[in-house]
Amino acid sequence: MVLVIVLFQGGWFVLAEELKEAEELVEKAVEQAKKTAEEMRLPENIHNQKGLEAAQQTAKEYSSSGFQEQLRCQMERIQQSGPQQEQAAGPQGKGKLTAQESVYLFLSSSVPEAVVNRNLVDIGRTGEQRIVPVLFGLPQGLEGKRFNADYFNRVMHTDPGCRDTPESPCQRLEILLRVNPELFTRYNITEVPALVYDNGQDSWSMHGEAELAYLLEKIGKSANSPALADISTRLRGNQ
Repeated sequence: MVLVIVLFQGGWFVLAEELKEAEELVEKAVEQAKKTAEEMRLPENIHNQKGLEAAQQTAKEYSSSGFQEQLRCQMERIQQSGPQQEQAAGPQGKGKLTAQESVYLFLSSSVPEAVVNRNLVDIGRTGEQRIVPVLFGLPQGLEGKRFNADYFNRVMHTDPGCRDTPESPCQRLEILLRVNPELFTRYNITEVPALVYDNGQDSWSMHGEAELAYLLEKIGKSANSPALADISTRLRGNQ
């Protein structure tokens, strides 16, 4: 028997215990704790399987022939212009571009989306099919189908403040957004936004994020084009 004497605030307390027995109890407790820790297993996350199934379903829908066909049609509409659209022109007369005239608005995904959308909305307001917005390439190339589709869905809103919901999708602009790097080379476009007017014999260009009506007015004066001046005036009246 071993006596352990502890001095505590001026009083004497005698605790009699067998240290050896206490040590054995401690060792047993530690050993039991180790075994318990080894046997412990975290419960499986019941949501893992559901999450995996949801991801597989999304991938299946994206890879489905129906979804891919819709996406392909959309991308072709963006990249190409149909023969009828290329030949279509408004009735000839005051304020209308002739078949020999073309106006190109050069844009890029590097331009703020609000600026791109504003210009596309303005082109739609002119009613002129020969005023064509042009991109050098797709925002994420041919491989970025989902990103490209989302980008075009955003910039083609008729109302910039609209937000799509399943019950009420936003209305989109009915204009052609062409992808044509050759036009960038032909008119030596190295900075965007840029507006080019080609009357079939000569061309004029301006750069900057100014409003479309302003660019049309300035180029119209330089090119002595009553049609551009009239389109600019109509566009300001519609704003």
